[in-house]
Amino acid sequence: MNIELFVQQIEKQKLACEGVIVLQHGKKIASHHWIPVKPKNVFSVSKSFTSIAVGMAIGEGKLSPGDRVTEKLPGLAAKPRGRVASLTLEHCLTMSRGHGEFSRPQSVAEALNQELVWEPGTNFMYDNGSTFLAGAMLTAVTGKTVRDYLLDKLFRPLGIADPFWQESADGCSIAATGLEVSIEDLALFGQFLLQRGEWKGKQLVSPAWIDAAGRPHISTRFTSEEPDYDLGYGYCFWPCRHGAYRADGKDGQYIVILPLQDAVVAVTSNEENMKPVLYTVWDRILPEL
Repeated sequence: MNIELFVQQIEKQKLACEGVIVLQHGKKIASHHWIPVKPKNVFSVSKSFTSIAVGMAIGEGKLSPGDRVTEKLPGLAAKPRGRVASLTLEHCLTMSRGHGEFSRPQSVAEALNQELVWEPGTNFMYDNGSTFLAGAMLTAVTGKTVRDYLLDKLFRPLGIADPFWQESADGCSIAATGLEVSIEDLALFGQFLLQRGEWKGKQLVSPAWIDAAGRPHISTRFTSEEPDYDLGYGYCFWPCRHGAYRADGKDGQYIVILPLQDAVVAVTSNEENMKPVLYTVWDRILPEL
């Protein structure tokens, strides 16, 4: 495919992209790198890796979407009743725990003791605390951080070198952010998602979990009316146009899964104005597939 159309449009808009990789039918068909490839913090794309870890733990019978947070993390909430008491893993995965604003808690206790202004499951509010709690629940039932849990279950099978993942003061993977991988690793993860959890003949996570993670579970229309941000939110993934869904991180980190085209687009950037990067994928890459 002609990746130059994408490159030209990115440069015309003066968007600080670092790299792009396009896979189709399991093969790399195009790539371009503005800077050398190396691991970097992929910010909220980390959330999508956490979602897969949770799906694996559910498949092992160690977690369930309906599990109460305070039951898996006892003694950490100051007042484990009312809204906090009804908070579940699914609420955390769908950013619907009832919090009122974006947060970056530094410990599980801090996240659990944040005020919930809505009933869990009723309102979407994007933040880091929700995914942090989901990761802490996984650690509570497996005895491993999200990073360590995924080493032999995902990272090593895919050929991703043992990555760094920032930890909280209380010993949990931050889960919502802080994972450091390369754009090549993002493309591998995207291909794994496209294959619905199958890798080299082994089913690493249930295909039903992949399907569920990428479809909307809560409305986002009241928070955004922008294309690709107003189609609901899944389990730490964003449904988007063209039958696609994506992992999405601050400053323009993207993994776009395009089942209809049997394709994956991975992009890394250092661009605060990140949405035009995604829109350029639609305008300049999608028509080439």
